[in-house]
Amino acid sequence: MGNKKSLRYLISKYAIIELVYSFFIVVLFYVGLNVLLNAGVIHPANYADIQSEKVEEGFKKEDWTPAEIPFYYDFLYLKDGKIIENTIDKKYDNLVQEAQKNGKATSDEIIGSNIFKTYTMGNRQLVIRYKVNAIFTNKKLYKLFENFEWGYIVFILTIWFLGFALLLIRSSNILKREIHKIAIANDNISRMDLDYEREYSKYKEIDGVLCSIDVLAKNLKKSLGEQWDMQVKQKELVEQLTHDIRTPITLIKGNLELLKEENPGLSSDRFSDIFNGIDRLEKYIGKLKNFSYTMEGKKDVVSNEVILYWIEVMSSICRLNGLKLKVIKRESSNIRLDKEEVAVALQNIVTNSVEYSKKDSVISVEFKDEPGEFVLIVRDEGTGFDKDLLPLLTHKFISGKVKDKSYKHGLGLWVVKNIVMANNGNLYLNNSSRGISGAEVKMVFYKE
Repeated sequence: MGNKKSLRYLISKYAIIELVYSFFIVVLFYVGLNVLLNAGVIHPANYADIQSEKVEEGFKKEDWTPAEIPFYYDFLYLKDGKIIENTIDKKYDNLVQEAQKNGKATSDEIIGSNIFKTYTMGNRQLVIRYKVNAIFTNKKLYKLFENFEWGYIVFILTIWFLGFALLLIRSSNILKREIHKIAIANDNISRMDLDYEREYSKYKEIDGVLCSIDVLAKNLKKSLGEQWDMQVKQKELVEQLTHDIRTPITLIKGNLELLKEENPGLSSDRFSDIFNGIDRLEKYIGKLKNFSYTMEGKKDVVSNEVILYWIEVMSSICRLNGLKLKVIKRESSNIRLDKEEVAVALQNIVTNSVEYSKKDSVISVEFKDEPGEFVLIVRDEGTGFDKDLLPLLTHKFISGKVKDKSYKHGLGLWVVKNIVMANNGNLYLNNSSRGISGAEVKMVFYKE
C-alpha cells in the first residue's frame, strides 16, 4: 500500500504551489511590461512628461499650430484671452485654473495622476494635460485604452485568479474524491452490503477512517451471522418443543373426554373452563413459533361474540379462585382488535387481581365504545398498586414482591402494555378513587 501521506502534506503542497504561482505572476507582470516597452508597443510612464519640454519649445515658435501637439496630450489654447481650441474635459476646470495661476497642477490619483502645465508666449497661452502612466504608441490603441496600466493590472490579475481557481479546484477535487470513498463505504453499510469492494487512500487520515469502517463492517457481518445462527437454533428448538408439548395436550384432552363421559354428574362449568383453557393453550403454543406475543395477528371486529369470549376468559379465572366477575357495561364496537392478544392481556390483568384480592370479592369490567376510541376497564377490590412503583410497573421484571408480598405486578403488566401498544392503544394504571381499596387498569384502543 506504500507510504501514507498526511492531509497536512496535501494542504501544504498546494499552499506552496500557490505562493510559487503568485511569484511567477509577479515576474510575468514585470517581464511582460519590459517586452512591450522594448518592442515599442508602449511608452514608459514618464514619456509624456519628457516630451512636454519639446511641446514647450515648439510653442515658442511663431509658426506653431495646435496640430503639432502629440495625441497623448489634451490641451487648452488661448490667444488674446480667447479660447481657440480646448480638448480638456470640463471636470478638470479647477486644475486648469490652478495650472494657469501657478504654472503647474497635479491631481491626486494613486495610479495615472493627471499633470497640468501652462506655457505663455506673448498673447498666447497653452495648457496641456497628460497622465503619468505607460501609454500605447499607437494613436488608435491609446484612444481605446487610455488607462493602459489599469487594464494591464486587471489582465494580470485575471490570469492569476484563473490559475488560483484551477489549483483550488484541483485540490478540492482530490479531497472530494477521498471523502467520497468514505461516503461510499458508509452507504454500503447502510444498505447492509457488507461484502462491498474495499477502497484505500494514500492519505493517513482518510485511510484510517476507511479502515475503521472496514473493521465495523466485518464485526457487523460476524455479529449478524451469529445472530442468524442463534435465531435458526431458537426456531428449531421452539418447533421441537411445540411438537413435543402437543402430544401430552392431546392425551389430556382425550382423557378429559373419557372422564366427562364416566362422570356425568360433575359440574359442566368446570369441564367447560378446562376445555377452554386447553384450547387457548394450544393457540399460545402456535403463537410461540413467532417468538413473541406482540406479533400482529388476525384482527376481528369487537362484536358481542368477541366480548362474550373475553368475559368467559375472565369468568373462568374468577370461578377457579372464588371471586365474582361483574360486567358493568358491555358495548360492542366497529374497531378491529386481535381477539387472542386482548384475551391474553385480560388474563394477565385478572390473574394479578385474583392474587391480591380476597375470596368472594368482586372484579368489575367495562367495555365502552366512544367516538374515537374503545375502552376496557378492569377494577378489583384488592390492595391496589404501590404508589412508589406505579410509574415503573409496566417495565420488564419490575415488581414490589421483595418489599411486600401484596405486590407482584411486573412481567404480566409489561406483556399487557406491549399487547395494547401493538393494537394502537395506551395502558393506564391507577388505584381506585371510589372510596374503596383496589386497582384500576384501563386499556384505551384508538380507532385511527
